Amino acid sequence: MWSQRQQEVNKERLVAQFEAIYEELYEWREAHPEASFDEIANRVTPLRRMLIGELLEQLARQHGSGQVAEGMMCEVCGEAMAYKGEPKREVEHLEGESHLKRAYYYCARCEGGIFPPGSALEIGGTQLDTGDD
Repeated sequence: MWSQRQQEVNKERLVAQFEAIYEELYEWREAHPEASFDEIANRVTPLRRMLIGELLEQLARQHGSGQVAEGMMCEVCGEAMAYKGEPKREVEHLEGESHLKRAYYYCARCEGGIFPPGSALEIGGTQLDTGDD
């Protein structure tokens, strides 16, 4: 779990991004007084998705990368799983896109993987953490 200071830094970053988007949209609207509601929405949507994507990243990484030191066992066959690092992924969601990474374990016997703390075996899972080092 993050410290209070890390939460404040993340909140400040998100608020600064929102303020920049707010200013950009108001400037755009001033320059386009005849824009229809759909045109306005089309301008807002990608910026909203970018902002919410950042929020999703922050929430996804709030509790760490899910890395477990040792002892990951396959829930299907019971074999030991190998740690394969923290691959980076781009996660697309209806609410936004996020660039994340998370500890990944692989079972050579079942050819399946898991991103802890998730319990279900999955290939290309989505329980991820950002790549911020």
